[in-house]
Amino acid sequence: MSNLMTLVFGIGETVIYSLVGIVMMGVGFLIIKIFTPFSIKKEIEDDQNTSLGIIIGSIILGISIIVAAVISSPSTLSRSAGAAATSVIQTQNQK
Repeated sequence: MSNLMTLVFGIGETVIYSLVGIVMMGVGFLIIKIFTPFSIKKEIEDDQNTSLGIIIGSIILGISIIVAAVISSPSTLSRSAGAAATSVIQTQNQK
């Protein structure tokens, strides 16, 4: 039963971190868009600026690597939740 609780907490954390990661990617792109003195859409689509597309793609990849590293690192919440679930189950089994 404790493995099931650990799995549920792990899935919950993954969903939350995924949503946070998507929001961070959007914020990162908005920051890029704000600080560029030109229209990114016009440069990439109309002027066919391939180098700008590569640079923007590289920045987005960099942000996604950071977010993925944060998501994949073990958190204390899942370990403490798993330990708490195990202690609750052991207490119930002793009764």
